[in-house]
Amino acid sequence: MSSIKTNIPAVIAQNALRRATLDMDKSMERLSSGKRINAGSDDPAGLSMAARIKSGALTERQAASNANDVIAMVQGYSETGRVIVNVLTEMKILAQRASNQLYDVKQRFEMDNQFNALGGTWFGIAANASWNNGVTRMNSFTNSFVTRLGGGGGDNSITLTFKNWNPTDSTANQNVTGATAAAADDSNLSTARGWNFARTLASLDTPARGVSRSLSHIQSQAAASNAFTKLEQTIAGALAEVAQYDAYIKRLEHASNNASEVAVEKEKGYSRIEDTNYAYETTELTRTQIITQAATAILAQANQSQQMFLELLR
Repeated sequence: MSSIKTNIPAVIAQNALRRATLDMDKSMERLSSGKRINAGSDDPAGLSMAARIKSGALTERQAASNANDVIAMVQGYSETGRVIVNVLTEMKILAQRASNQLYDVKQRFEMDNQFNALGGTWFGIAANASWNNGVTRMNSFTNSFVTRLGGGGGDNSITLTFKNWNPTDSTANQNVTGATAAAADDSNLSTARGWNFARTLASLDTPARGVSRSLSHIQSQAAASNAFTKLEQTIAGALAEVAQYDAYIKRLEHASNNASEVAVEKEKGYSRIEDTNYAYETTELTRTQIITQAATAILAQANQSQQMFLELLR
């Protein structure tokens, strides 16, 4: 039927043009943003799932970062512990030398001066070794240093224990020396006592020559011999603590690697849901552009076709 009141071909062309334009706009939005889902209406279920997966991936990334932060701290303590072990080894050599009957008292005083200086170095290193403004310290006992790892359910944390490197600490099971009692003037006889290098006692020299001594001295052959035995125990405890640090580092490295791998897999899943498929969308954009151009041409033709009815009115 010939009609000018309702231009059916033009209406059909308009609808086709509108649909093609909407599809083209959607493809252009996805291509420009790089995201397949730009609004909840694009894929409500996919948007919700992508948000949860992204949150999980970010949590795993933070878990890896947490592990690496703690690794940096423990590595610092491990290296410092090795330095202290070297100091203790020098002290042990001095004690062994001073325990030799070949030397007289005056010569042992000279060795004791060096022994005491090394003991003070040990004390100072432990006192100054800390992390992040004293969150943890090497001269204090920390039994519950917790780092959170992973974002899954359950307990995904690691608890680390750091023993006290302070030579004077004598709390049982809390120090690297193995001491269970405070230092005393016993010529280093008891290996269960802590160390003390404060020179507050009179020297063993007679008459006194202005030389003082600490509770942990090697001014006598017996004290030096006992110090040698006591240092063997101290060094063993220090090495055990360093080994514990290295074990923590290995465990944290595995945790960091695992968290990073889990994060990558979650990011892959997020990408599959959220990101634009450029191969598909460029093809879709080309299709809609062709349809838009064709619909525009057809709409022009449909409008032009109505002009022939004017000839009938002349």
